[in-house]
Amino acid sequence: MEMSSVSDNASAKGAEGASGSTSAADLSNVEINEATTVPEVEVKHAPFQSQPSLRGEMTEEQLKELGDKMRKEQAKKYFSLREGAFANAVEECKLYLDDSDGEILSSWLLSEIDHWDHEKERIVLITKKTLCLVKYNFIGLKVDEMRKVPLINCDKIQIGRFVYPKTTMMMITGYADNSPHSKQSGLRIFYSHQEPSFFQNWNPWSNEMPYISLTSHVQSALVESPPEAVQHSLFSKALIDAITNARETEPNREILNSFEVVEAELEIYVYIGLSALVYNQSKLGFCKDRGNVFF
Repeated sequence: MEMSSVSDNASAKGAEGASGSTSAADLSNVEINEATTVPEVEVKHAPFQSQPSLRGEMTEEQLKELGDKMRKEQAKKYFSLREGAFANAVEECKLYLDDSDGEILSSWLLSEIDHWDHEKERIVLITKKTLCLVKYNFIGLKVDEMRKVPLINCDKIQIGRFVYPKTTMMMITGYADNSPHSKQSGLRIFYSHQEPSFFQNWNPWSNEMPYISLTSHVQSALVESPPEAVQHSLFSKALIDAITNARETEPNREILNSFEVVEAELEIYVYIGLSALVYNQSKLGFCKDRGNVFF
């Protein structure tokens, strides 16, 4: 009798389930003519709710401290900014000078912006007779390359803000607006009245351009009170004084070209800029700690 009762109950539940299933299916065909109202429900702690902004939770002073801390951490990655690195590099560079250069008047750590908009770390030495541009390897602690320009050959210094040609891919793609160079100022040193040739302009590795473009080192943006040696404005004053003195002491100064200092925009003659975008964003022109990879 008990077995029969269990079977009857199971059959009843099965029938009830089947009946419920049928009712659900039937409901799908029912037309709803009345508007259905949904009661207002307050949702708390929803996972996709917008969170308060960081700025709203931090004071101006805390934001400044955070920014300073981040800049200090970035500065640690540059080998040239480590204690004593620049002074030791200058001593190494002195070994490549000779009597014809004269004594060193000042030494600087700046950035060169080449004709393809590539920014590169450079040590710049001003001696009594020459301007020396040094590519120094702060990782291998050696001079990779040194270019010398006689001061009496410098015939023009142009000071201003870097700009890009208006009808180029740089402007169309918006790269020029986002490039830090479009907001930077610097100087361009001309040491030949000749214009760069077609092949010089379109050769990204050309070191024979008739001018040098320099700006402040990246340290000026990472340190609250950057040293004088990384500021292009102070460098330009020192260079103008050195050129003036070199020209005045030149025995044959009557045959020298005229020397002038002008203020004007510094146009970067680059028309596509894809390589500069990758090169500058990754700071490939600087000796920098990149984990297990160095350039």
